[in-house]
Amino acid sequence: MSGSLNPLLPVGLLTALFWVLVAACVVAQVFIVRAVFRTLPAAPTSSAVPAPRRWAEVVQVILPVVGLVALFLGAWRALALPTTP
Repeated sequence: MSGSLNPLLPVGLLTALFWVLVAACVVAQVFIVRAVFRTLPAAPTSSAVPAPRRWAEVVQVILPVVGLVALFLGAWRALALPTTP
């Protein structure tokens, strides 16, 4: 096996597939963020179940977004690396 990258799929198809998957993840994250920032219905004050902490929900949404951005940037760099014969 040689040291050069020899993809099984054409680079153009890999690039298109990459951007389709980026778009799908962006759409999913937009809906997740929208759901978190949507106002929650007021819970009765006599409820024994504590209300969720807003900052904890925001952190649980932002951390995966940051992770996805890092993964996509790494994948894009790997996809864009020139192959040398």
